[in-house]
Amino acid sequence: METTTVYFIRHGTTDNNIGGRFQGTSDIPLGDTGLKQAACLGERFAHIPLDAVYSSPLARARQTAEGVCAHLDIQPVLCPELREIDGGLLEGRTNDENTRDYPEVMYAFRNDPAHFCPPQGESARQVHERVTAEVQRLVRENAGKTIAIVSHGYALLCSLGCLDTPFEKLQSKILANASVSCVRFAADGSHTVVFYNDQSHLPEDCRYHSPFWQEPEENQKTIGCAPDSTF
Repeated sequence: METTTVYFIRHGTTDNNIGGRFQGTSDIPLGDTGLKQAACLGERFAHIPLDAVYSSPLARARQTAEGVCAHLDIQPVLCPELREIDGGLLEGRTNDENTRDYPEVMYAFRNDPAHFCPPQGESARQVHERVTAEVQRLVRENAGKTIAIVSHGYALLCSLGCLDTPFEKLQSKILANASVSCVRFAADGSHTVVFYNDQSHLPEDCRYHSPFWQEPEENQKTIGCAPDSTF
């Protein structure tokens, strides 16, 4: 049966990632670590025969996609539907500031992502529908090929996180920056996850994953959860 192989890549690290600021649709470029990560991605994909690379148009994703293509004879195709969630009033502020002013919203962000909806922003369900539809379109248009999709933490969570889980049971498992996941999609609509959240192409000093996304019981003081909170 014909399959389409898709490499899903989260953008590299930005200064806002390290500073714990909500980025959303703010057009933030890669920081020094992110640029190094993009170069490492280029080395990883140098000998993988990608037919196309698709990217969110936001700078941090676009620069990451350019890194992926560094040693290939292709250029990223920008797809607005792959952009990050619109964080509304949360954008540009730290997680601590948002937790102080919007505790219930930030509780959902960390513990109940299916019901996350930033004030004056975009709901998680809207992101799920938008990104999933775009991924499905790209898979259909590249049937039997091998492609890469470069997007964002919450956007990928709302799509990849629902491959084997109903949307309402979505768990807060955000991919690490510059990580790679691989899924094979069959013509009958089935899929196989080959690997998930892989950072083997990154040296240890180039790996980054926000402490905000620790396991909930380890992170309760940060987000102000009650001791018996579950997710």
